[in-house]
Amino acid sequence: MANATKHALAGALLELLNTTTLDNITVKDIVERAQVSRQTFYYHFGDVYQLLDWAFQRAIRELGEMPEENWRDRLLMAVEFLRANRALAMNVYHSLGMEHLARGLEAAVRDLLGAAPKDAMKWLPADPEDQEFLLSFFSYGVMGIIIRWLDDGMPEKLDHMINEIYALMHHGEDTPLLPEPGYSGGMKEDGRSYNDKKRIGEG
Repeated sequence: MANATKHALAGALLELLNTTTLDNITVKDIVERAQVSRQTFYYHFGDVYQLLDWAFQRAIRELGEMPEENWRDRLLMAVEFLRANRALAMNVYHSLGMEHLARGLEAAVRDLLGAAPKDAMKWLPADPEDQEFLLSFFSYGVMGIIIRWLDDGMPEKLDHMINEIYALMHHGEDTPLLPEPGYSGGMKEDGRSYNDKKRIGEG
């Protein structure tokens, strides 16, 4: 019941955001549209900004539940989701701050990549530390592109950019982007990892 009430309040907020800006929306507006009392609202949320944050976090969770196995298709669906929920995305961006939006998007992109089937991620090296490095690299890269896309007003070109990123990551389906241990081309012959900070500077 409590979760249903939160969803009703979030739905009311999103409907209002389609016609007005967040700073013009009051708790009274939300509870009237959701048909609940002010006491009910304040039982769940301290203010409109907390409700906005909850709605955003719920949206991020929904991105992680998409059924597509191909991470590119999942990410393209996420883009369509953001387009469909433009008011939510832009209000989080402008009201809660870019850092808040960036953290949520980076986590969502990381989940999309991390949830992909292993046979679709052959470009990842076997070393866990190198895997973490590349997942972070691409997660922050994709997140940055999405932030820029939001800032530019959500032009259509993002789909093309995602395809370009996918092509880069899958430049060779069976070839990891970082060399495996034992590869000596630009890496020490003993197979030490590029991102092992403890070994930086060793001869």
